[in-house]
Amino acid sequence: MAPEPPGPRVFSRAIRSTPLPSPFRPPTSISKYNGETIPELWLADFRLACQLGGARGDDRAIIRQLPLFLSDTACRWLEELPADEIHDWVDLVRVFEGNFKGTYIRPGNSWDLSKCKQKSGETLREYARRFSKQRTELPHIPDHDVILAFVSGTTSQDLVRELGRNRPQTVDELMDVVANYAAGEEVVGAFFSCEGRKGKPPADDNEGPSRGPKKNNKKKKTRPFQWEDLDDDLVAAMECKRPRGPQMEASSIRC
Repeated sequence: MAPEPPGPRVFSRAIRSTPLPSPFRPPTSISKYNGETIPELWLADFRLACQLGGARGDDRAIIRQLPLFLSDTACRWLEELPADEIHDWVDLVRVFEGNFKGTYIRPGNSWDLSKCKQKSGETLREYARRFSKQRTELPHIPDHDVILAFVSGTTSQDLVRELGRNRPQTVDELMDVVANYAAGEEVVGAFFSCEGRKGKPPADDNEGPSRGPKKNNKKKKTRPFQWEDLDDDLVAAMECKRPRGPQMEASSIRC
């Protein structure tokens, strides 16, 4: 009787006896499977990588390589399966998916995205950046749900009012409006910050009794607000947001 070929007993004798093609380069870009990714996608990537390495036309050689690309836990699971259960690729996919379909980390949904709320003290631009980062992890959410989640999460009432007047139909349109509005907020904040420093009255050192050495009463000259005080990006953003047509009063501009 021929000696038992090496390999997990769950593989058929034909699989364990299949010689590797020559030449064959084992995959180097496939990480070991640990049950945390979608099993059918990982199997497809593993199969393709083996085919590119030289194992074309015979899935048995690819299946034989599988134990080398499993984590310790997954490899123990494979070793404990009943003997002679996997004869071809279809059997492997059935057994593999049946075991790991309940273990991999599933992507979130629109409910997870709706939990992304603008924090106290967080600027609109910071919130939009954090929201967009989380959205990239949830690529299958419809644009309508993404827009609703953002509007529900922001604390900017003026932005919500603007989006109510000009409703975006896609996420790209939403983010264009948000980016322009955030730039306007930054320009207004920088402008009035400079004006506030200008209007602050200096302390009068002549009032009250003298206590200690006489202080220098020379008033510091406050330079009036200059557009150069703003970052180039903010000035450019304000120029882009400046309305066309007759010039409007500053109090009527809504960012």
